[in-house]
Amino acid sequence: MEDDIRARMINAAKTLFGRYGFRKTSLADIAAEARRSKSAVYHYFASKAELFHAVVNAEMEVLWQRVREAVTKAASPQAKLKAFVLTRMRMVRKLANAYATLHEDYLDQLGFVERFREQAFQSEVRTISGILRKGVETGAFEIADVGLAAHTIAVALKGLEYPWMVNSQEARLERDVDLLLGMLMKAIKK
Repeated sequence: MEDDIRARMINAAKTLFGRYGFRKTSLADIAAEARRSKSAVYHYFASKAELFHAVVNAEMEVLWQRVREAVTKAASPQAKLKAFVLTRMRMVRKLANAYATLHEDYLDQLGFVERFREQAFQSEVRTISGILRKGVETGAFEIADVGLAAHTIAVALKGLEYPWMVNSQEARLERDVDLLLGMLMKAIKK
């Protein structure tokens, strides 16, 4: 029951933050959307910022769950890498579109956002490292420094986020990913 109430508040906050932004959403608004009292919100969250952090963490967990599922379903290391990149970029675009109203609030949450982005980046590097390591183990890839290769791929993806988010054409995203991965595969394929 406690978890259900907390989840209801997170979902209400997600809806309102996405619609109105962080600044324009009050805890009273969130309480009303969740059909709870404002004091009930304070029972679970010390502040609006803490609730915002919970929303972002919940969204990222959904993103990583979808990425893990896509990677797990793919058979070869090459297919796993493609599944990782496509799913990651689709989910990032979806989240960016859902939270477009938050751009005015970005500076208010800058410290949290930067820490969060660094944690997400490190998770991406670990995931890519696992895919590349498996490719090396199976003989699909030849990579001298898996950690460096994973870091480089993660940096490249981070740099391509904005151009890929702005372009909403799914076909172009797939074409760009195929091109990027084609170049990468030539470099690491055994």
